[in-house]
Amino acid sequence: MLRTDFFTLLLAGFLTLITVALPVAAENTIAPRTGILYLTDNANQISSSGALYYLEDPLAQLSLPYILEQNIPFRPYPKAAFNEGFTESAYWLKLTIDAGQSEKSRWLLEINYPLLDVVNATILSQDGSQLSYFELGDLHEFAQRPVSHRNFVIPLNFSTDKRQVVYLNIQTTSSMQVPISLWDSTSFVEKRSNEQYGLGLYYGMMLVMFLYNLFLWMSIRDSNYLLYIGYIASFSTLQLATSGLGYQFIWPEWIWLEQMAVPLTIGLVGVFGSAFTRGFLQTNIHNRPADIALRACLLLSALICLSSLVFDIATVMSTGKFVVVIFLVTVFCSSVASLIKGQHQARYFLFAWVSLIVGGMITISMMLGYLPNNVWTTHASKIGSALEIVLLSFALADRIKILERAKNNAEAQVKKELEERAIRLAESNRLKNDFLATISHEFRTPLNGILGSLELATDEQGTPQPETLQDARRSARDMLDLVDNVLTYTELQAGNRILSPETIELAPMIRTAADTIRKQCQDKHLNFELILQPGLPNHIRADIKCIRHALKALLENAVKFTQQGTICVEVGISQRNNISFLDVSIGDTGIGMTPAELGRVQDYFCQVDASDQRRFQGLGIGLSLVRAVCHCMKGSLEIDSEKHHGTRVHLHLPVQALGGSEVRMVHNQVEAVDTIPIESIRGRALVVEDNTINQRVLSSMLSRLQLKVDVADNGEKALELLRAERPYRYDLIFMDCQMPVMDGFEATRILRASHLGERYSPVIAVTANAMSGDQQRCLDAGMNDYLSKPISLEQIRLMVQKWLPANAGRD
Repeated sequence: MLRTDFFTLLLAGFLTLITVALPVAAENTIAPRTGILYLTDNANQISSSGALYYLEDPLAQLSLPYILEQNIPFRPYPKAAFNEGFTESAYWLKLTIDAGQSEKSRWLLEINYPLLDVVNATILSQDGSQLSYFELGDLHEFAQRPVSHRNFVIPLNFSTDKRQVVYLNIQTTSSMQVPISLWDSTSFVEKRSNEQYGLGLYYGMMLVMFLYNLFLWMSIRDSNYLLYIGYIASFSTLQLATSGLGYQFIWPEWIWLEQMAVPLTIGLVGVFGSAFTRGFLQTNIHNRPADIALRACLLLSALICLSSLVFDIATVMSTGKFVVVIFLVTVFCSSVASLIKGQHQARYFLFAWVSLIVGGMITISMMLGYLPNNVWTTHASKIGSALEIVLLSFALADRIKILERAKNNAEAQVKKELEERAIRLAESNRLKNDFLATISHEFRTPLNGILGSLELATDEQGTPQPETLQDARRSARDMLDLVDNVLTYTELQAGNRILSPETIELAPMIRTAADTIRKQCQDKHLNFELILQPGLPNHIRADIKCIRHALKALLENAVKFTQQGTICVEVGISQRNNISFLDVSIGDTGIGMTPAELGRVQDYFCQVDASDQRRFQGLGIGLSLVRAVCHCMKGSLEIDSEKHHGTRVHLHLPVQALGGSEVRMVHNQVEAVDTIPIESIRGRALVVEDNTINQRVLSSMLSRLQLKVDVADNGEKALELLRAERPYRYDLIFMDCQMPVMDGFEATRILRASHLGERYSPVIAVTANAMSGDQQRCLDAGMNDYLSKPISLEQIRLMVQKWLPANAGRD
């Protein structure tokens, strides 16, 4: 860092030395004082040094006839070029020219400083007669100049009078500089044409940099580029004004603009330069003192802009020169401070401003009269600004590279944090799923005992249960539904749901759902209508658990939010892109929803009214659960609802239609499907279960179905029982999965690998594990089927009917 700062200061000192030394080396040596400027054929350009006389007019009241009449003496000017800096005085300059030694008759007198307000030139012969008179200066239109040039050029004709006296009356609000040279006409054209080409290259470069950075800003929309192109535009305009090219080519008829162009553009340079420096170096974050100083410069520059429109130019210019110095010093100090603080993007930025500062200081020193007026001091600011513009472009590119590197590092850090967060989230989801599975298992085990006991409370003759037992059974069933919904919804949302297609009969499922909803409608005095579309297959293959969850949620919502009227359910099958869809349409005349309410209820666990006093209780999981099912099965859900006019829901789930039989309606009821009477089935079952209550429940249910039952507490005891000598064999084995000593998975695998007579017997998993992958895990262990707790007598009946006939008659 210290080496960089030392190199910067060394470069600044070197540039200062070079730019100051060059003007001195180029300065013409003052010729011995003769009082007369002699023209020769060998000289193409002759300086006025040594032959120029001057007279100060503090009140600007003297006239040439009065000066000549009163014989007011002129004093010889001691410097090579006339330069008095900023002054309120007017000056009279006298130059005696002798062309007697030259055969050239036409010469040009050039004042190489275009910012003079009044330049009145009177040319007298040796005898005092007036040969010509010219009124030049910025207070006159450019078209009035005798020679169209950015500088003030006066033609001289020595064809008749070889000795002439030129009197110049100069007044200006800018710096009082009158560098005079006499040119041979041909040499002037050649010399100034080359200079014009150089200026053209300079302004062409500025235009290219302006357009280049403008396109960059349009591409990346970085405000620093916008401030930078504003700075380029204002600085280029300032250079056009100070060089005279602006008045020559752009605003030749606008005298008022020529007068205010310099102070106005100085202010704009300060405004855009200060703002650009603040944005580029981010001083508001990294350097508060520098930021305050730059804000002050910006404010002073803005005041200069406004003052140029209101106050006289002399007052504005006298203040503006100090603002320029303050601006350059502030930018330089801010750049050095930022580099010392470790902002690497300040490297090129500092070099750029050092170039401009050196050039600007040389130009200002020339305008203040401390340095001579020559080609180097005149164009020092242009040379410095050209280097500055190029280096600032490098600085912006370097800044973008640094910011891109910082952005990449930040993105890498964020990516790493996201990956770590994803790992933690995955672990959290795993723990949550494990917790839910455990909670589900622990809930289902006692619920199995409660529901099974309540169901068995009916005696063998079918005596109706007392109302209190029915309420208890209904409440336990509601609790089970709640556990099922939360578990299924969590699986679906986490994307862990594994679809388990199975072949089922639609008729029993529709009949069970319809009977349940019909009973609920009767309790609320609602009409219920079931419509089956023609061609509805009786057998389909799909994930029946997902379908049941979706239908149950939609049907319960329809009943819950309907107080009077009708609930209509329509079931059909359709074909889309060679895929069969089960179409279920549920319409109600309930409270309905507004579009806003409809969007809200589909959020997670959300209801239209979530207050403690809401009319409708529940988790609010219904529609979001159905949405999750549709997403998992690649189905769709459409909802049409109108406030106070009911709701119609259209559910479309892909299924595989099997067979040719159809579901039919008989007397507004789903036609019952014939099943094998349980009385014709005989056999023996082994119940492997560690929970005593569940042992009694399952044994009682199987006994109701005319089966003889033996019980084992765990897998190891079950295998011992199977290996023991006995006069019978087991036709069915109901196996719990989680048991002490030996679980059901290991026991089943050992059984299938053994030579026992029951190695081919159906093994039915009866487990509280209800996650979607648990069924497949049971099947992979060698079990034939799967029941999740709590179980009902009807489920056991269907399972026995499904598997026992295949083994009937075995000994």
